[in-house]
Amino acid sequence: MKSKEKFTASLKQGVLKNKAYTLKPIETGIKLNQNESPFDLPVNIKEKILDRLRKKNWSIYPDFTPEDLYKKVAKYLNIRKENLLLGNGSNEMIFTIMAAMLETGKKLIISEPTFTVYKLVASNLNAEVISILQNEDFSNKIDKITEKAAIQGSLTVIASPNSPTGTFTKRSDLIKIIEASGGIVVVDEAYIQFGGETVIDLIDKYDNLIILRTFSKAFGLAGLRIGMMISNNELITELSKVKLPYNINIFTLATLDILLDNPEIIDNTVSKIIEYRDYLQKEFLKIRSIKATPASANFFLVRIKDSEFLYNKLLEYDILVRDFSNYPMLDNCLRISVGNKDENELLIRALKEIYKE
Repeated sequence: MKSKEKFTASLKQGVLKNKAYTLKPIETGIKLNQNESPFDLPVNIKEKILDRLRKKNWSIYPDFTPEDLYKKVAKYLNIRKENLLLGNGSNEMIFTIMAAMLETGKKLIISEPTFTVYKLVASNLNAEVISILQNEDFSNKIDKITEKAAIQGSLTVIASPNSPTGTFTKRSDLIKIIEASGGIVVVDEAYIQFGGETVIDLIDKYDNLIILRTFSKAFGLAGLRIGMMISNNELITELSKVKLPYNINIFTLATLDILLDNPEIIDNTVSKIIEYRDYLQKEFLKIRSIKATPASANFFLVRIKDSEFLYNKLLEYDILVRDFSNYPMLDNCLRISVGNKDENELLIRALKEIYKE
């Protein structure tokens, strides 16, 4: 047996059939392609973090369960710490849930277009992915989702607000899905600070509900990789068996701890991003060549006549956006993150020059 045949015989078919999740490393002056916060942490907060780290012993593991931080995050979210599991980005939490649930014969129900990691992880685990295409306005087909979610032992994942569309699912519709489910329902609220309707208050009412949140977007900590899942105590206990130990490093723990002592930074950041989003929405309406989907997140999905043309033209202006043309329903669509004031103004100026409007 050849060496390649040896390792391919050992790998899951789902892994062999999949393509890796990749992103081209393109450097530009204005980066509007990954829904990151345009605001870095203030220098004085960074200094507090670095000062704490200087006093830390880097040669020992972080706390196995950082109890004080769990209490602080729980207080911020108005939940109990027993309802919480922190991870190395919400991606780790997605993997933890799916690793606990999915295998050959198990089913994942998603509404597409949506975050591609759901399908990637599920198919790597040899699960069957049931994909339900959204309506033309990117709203979910609730009746079809509830029908499939009713499958015993299934996992249904709904992002609300959703990426890359920026639309959200009404709370009443989310409840319909949860109540119809024959398994677990995950509501990914990564962008909830910018819009939509949360169901975090329902975690004790429905024992099959998990909420995902991230500190990458509104908190501006994408570079530190920290996310969380929120659910009832029993489900959190079971899923914590799957989470890898010592999954959050001392740098991330210190940063989140100090940032939560200064919640006004988060509030001000969210307010500014919403203000700038509203500015972009008004400006997009003035450019006839662009159709922007109304956004409840910190980004816009825009449809144009030729997405490749606009993507490359914006690169000439030193602006990087994300092309989603290879996603279901998203022919000639780009996703554009909300930047800071100067970045947004430069973007609009570039678009008006490109389309001569």
